[in-house]
Amino acid sequence: MEDKKLEPAEIVRSEMGTWTHPEYAKYLAEKFEDTEWIDQKDWDELKRHFNIDTVTFWMEGHVNSDDWEAMMDTCDISKWNPIAPNGFFLIDIHFSEDDAYALFARNKREVEVA
Repeated sequence: MEDKKLEPAEIVRSEMGTWTHPEYAKYLAEKFEDTEWIDQKDWDELKRHFNIDTVTFWMEGHVNSDDWEAMMDTCDISKWNPIAPNGFFLIDIHFSEDDAYALFARNKREVEVA
């Protein structure tokens, strides 16, 4: 598998509000089809493969506690619309065991040091 640049994709969230970037999902399926979690080494390789930096937002820290509880109880995060940090784009929005999360990525930038 050759290294690939990850580009923003059209976001069409499911009825429950979840979505995964198609290229990111393809990579996960090819590399980790029967795996429950990815260790740090594999995560670092994924970021190297796509040449990206990532940031994760946890829903609990971005909505009020009543909304968080209601969305977690109904397993519906469609009303949560986290805003991507400057230069980042959404690649995954789903539930984890204890919270919902939004994973954002941006292509790494060359930095010149004077």
